[in-house]
Amino acid sequence: MKLETAKSLLLIILIGTSLILTFGMWNYRAEYEPLSDVESIDEADLGGEPSEVSDVLKPTDVVFKMNGQFFAYKDPADSMEFFEDIQQWELTDIQNSDLEEDREPGAEVEIIFPTEVPLSLFDNILNVENTLTGNTNFYVDRFYIVLQEDEETLNVRFVSNDEEQMVEADIQSMSDYDNLLTIFGELTEEEYEERQLLTETDRNIYIPSGKKTLTSYTYTFDTIPAVNVRNIMFPNPNLVNISESAPGSIMYRTDNRQLNISGYGMKFIDVAERNNDPTDNSILQQSLNNINGHGGFTDDYRLEGFTDDSIAFRLFHFHYPVINNSYMDLSIIYQEWQNDQLSVYNRSLISLETVVNTSSIELRDSNEIMDSIQQNENEADIQDVKIAYRLTIESDDNGDYVLLEPNWYQRINNSWSIVPEPNTDTQQTIEGGS
Repeated sequence: MKLETAKSLLLIILIGTSLILTFGMWNYRAEYEPLSDVESIDEADLGGEPSEVSDVLKPTDVVFKMNGQFFAYKDPADSMEFFEDIQQWELTDIQNSDLEEDREPGAEVEIIFPTEVPLSLFDNILNVENTLTGNTNFYVDRFYIVLQEDEETLNVRFVSNDEEQMVEADIQSMSDYDNLLTIFGELTEEEYEERQLLTETDRNIYIPSGKKTLTSYTYTFDTIPAVNVRNIMFPNPNLVNISESAPGSIMYRTDNRQLNISGYGMKFIDVAERNNDPTDNSILQQSLNNINGHGGFTDDYRLEGFTDDSIAFRLFHFHYPVINNSYMDLSIIYQEWQNDQLSVYNRSLISLETVVNTSSIELRDSNEIMDSIQQNENEADIQDVKIAYRLTIESDDNGDYVLLEPNWYQRINNSWSIVPEPNTDTQQTIEGGS
């Protein structure tokens, strides 16, 4: 055989082998999806807007106190607007002061938050001349703005929850003083309502007087895709085991992490060995950084409470808290941290879309609420009483909907429950004797 013929035959063999290998590569399916085809942890996003401390730390009540009477805006949106005005008022001459045991009641505003927080956090939400961070171990769940008519100034007072420390500041602006003075002169007008004070609880709780009528809402909603959540919670989504424990319930698992998605909510846990080195960030800032990192604030979420290693944000609707209390709580974002590592993350995977139905609901009279609370043997343990929206999932032939219905709620041991009906027999004994 000539050399040229041998070369041609060898070339044909090589070309054929190359075609076979190429065809095989095209038709080969790997056991896992290529990493490049899966949205990476950095790209996964839940679609929410970033939140700062001032976005999540907001008061739940603003009460105007004058001559032993208590008033508040009827519409909580007006209270939030007033608080936004306060955030622009400049606090000067900040100093530690002695507590006044028998302070004369006068005209003052009490701004109440859902939980106690370090005084230093108010650097982030108020206009302070000097920092408040020098006051360590100083926690408050409210502050007061006192109208000082003799000096025509405003005095701001932060009293620690243990009532052992007080920090004062002044607001020297004449226009701010005049604005607040005007409000105190208008408290009997239509946009305000009178409040009643619960006297046997550890913290001051103010109940709107009379009856209130609120709107119930039915919403369509969007659901965050499970794959988006998987890609956020697992560094390498392709190496995750997937199982379906029940219809509509998906479990993702690795050696250390487990993510359960069910009933429009998620529960995540990471049991990996933890870094023992302390972190410089507070749990609030750690949590904000983490949730902002994947667009997790998909609705109006506000700080509900926190400890050294756990934190909760509650959903609000038209400035009223939303309560769900199901196994997959659809009204709370909850996290636990061990130093700088997230170990537990529970949250709703829905976001409200379009209102498809509304109705008016007349709530129980405040006197009935007061009667029920005063009959409670654990009245002193009540942490708060609020009108809130109960969130439930309703279904019809067209699909699932979110129903938000207003009701009276009480908070005991950090758990919300509907204020029960008062005991009629007991109440008759209280009112008429026996």
